[in-house]
Order: sequence, then structure tokens, then C-alpha cells
Amino acid sequence: MHQPDIQRVIELIAERKIEEAMQEGKFDNLPGRGKPLPMDEEWFVPPEMRPAIRLLKSAGVLPDWMERAREIERIRDYYRQLWLIAEREYPRICEMGEERFLVWRTETWQVMAQTIQQINSQVLAYNCTAPAHANPQIPLQSEKEHARFTEQFRNPFTESGEG
Repeated sequence: MHQPDIQRVIELIAERKIEEAMQEGKFDNLPGRGKPLPMDEEWFVPPEMRPAIRLLKSAGVLPDWMERAREIERIRDYYRQLWLIAEREYPRICEMGEERFLVWRTETWQVMAQTIQQINSQVLAYNCTAPAHANPQIPLQSEKEHARFTEQFRNPFTESGEG
């Protein structure tokens, strides 16, 4: 006789209860609705290691690879901010003439390219030092980022947007 998979039965019951609660609107007024869940900073650390990591953290000490992970995230945030600034500046710069636009675009890309290089350098160091259970970091592909940059910040003074 076939025995039901208890784990699967429990999952199905839980899913059904969640569906019912959603249909009844029981989740509609939860705090933080529509916002991402706060991620524990140790989400990538195996549960059995979290107490030790929290102890080290409270003492102001973290393993190098975790410090690098934080630094990578900080630099990635900076890179995202550079994009937002460029998006805000682009319409105004386009009104200032082609020469000013070309200088702006070159200087802006240089800062972004340097930031990509910093990210990728930290990613390489992280991936070489992080333990096997840590998720590897993915470097940015400079060529793809440059193509995305030139596409988004096209030269309005030429038909093709190049130049």
C-alpha cells in the first residue's frame, strides 16, 4: 500500500490555509505590506553558524569574506546611485550642446567604469576567500554595462545616437 509523503501533505495543508487566509483578506493590513521583507544580514550563513557570526559581529569583528560582501554591496549601491544621477542629469545636459554632452558622457562613464572595476576586484577577492557554503558573487560585465550606458544615454545630436 502507498504511504502518503507526510512532508508534502503538510505543505499542501499549509498552502491551502494560506490561500484561504488571502481570500478572506487576513493579510491585507499587515505592517510593511507591499514592501520587501527585511533580510537578516546573515541570510547566506548556514543556521548553525549564525550564533557565532552574531557574536563576532557584536564584538565588531567579522570574517574578511563577510566584510567584503558588505563592501561589495556598498559599492553596488554607489553604482546604482551613479545611474540615478546620470538619468536625472541627462535631459539637462542634452540641452547644453553636443560638445558639453560628449564631455559629460565620457566623464560619467569613466566614473562608472572605475566603479565596475572596484566591484569586480572585490568580487574576485570575495569568491577566492568565502567558504564553500557562501553564495558566490557575480561580477558586472563591463562591456554589457557600457552598451547599456550608451543605449540609455544616446547622443541626441546624431541620428544613430553614437559619437
